Amino acid sequence: MRHLPYLVGGFMLLPLLIWLVLWLVFFPGPKHGLDVPLTAAMLATSMPLVLWFFLANLGFLANSIGGANEYDKPRQGLVRGIVALLPSSALIIGLLSLPVLFLQGQPTALLGLPLLTGVIIFFAIRHGENARGTDRARSVQRTPAESAPVMERHDAPSVLQQAAGLTLRLIYAVPLAGWLIEDAVKGRESAKLFFALNCLFALLAAIAVFGYPVLIVFALVMVPVVFAGIFWTTRA
Repeated sequence: MRHLPYLVGGFMLLPLLIWLVLWLVFFPGPKHGLDVPLTAAMLATSMPLVLWFFLANLGFLANSIGGANEYDKPRQGLVRGIVALLPSSALIIGLLSLPVLFLQGQPTALLGLPLLTGVIIFFAIRHGENARGTDRARSVQRTPAESAPVMERHDAPSVLQQAAGLTLRLIYAVPLAGWLIEDAVKGRESAKLFFALNCLFALLAAIAVFGYPVLIVFALVMVPVVFAGIFWTTRA
């Protein structure tokens, strides 16, 4: 379950990434400033800070779900490695932008802006990591009463849980599609693979008929489905 926040975070970015690729590669016309070298360099230099905020918050949730201190560094090795590289990557992107902007003929007075941004972001991320360590030290110093285990309670299913169960049973009752979903949920691993292959073939067929916008529609439609699945799998 500790990997769940990263899966959800990646899924939430999926519509944006699909649309960005389509907009940059397939759709003609001006790019509203992204085709300006200085703007592109500033945006690229800022990405490590955006990614740090994203991974830091997901790591907070993942640590809480996994039973670790929420202020610890992410326990997943890949995420921990990416977070460690982010401050230096801001500096490197800022440095690499200098010769690129110079060759593009940008004004000399503006050449250092991406590097200055990279330096600020470097220290901002370092300060954020230090603040995380301070918060962890404070959380460890809680009193025994605050850290005492809480007795588990088994409450009756809420109205929302009952509604979710009823919705799931109605989905199972749908001919063909509902039967495939029920078999995937309750059946063997081979049933899950069969269901995934059917979804993939259906998606490819829809793209062939209606074009690439199907990917955007599919990703947006799947957002409530994914959150409903998270609610169902993590219910008490």
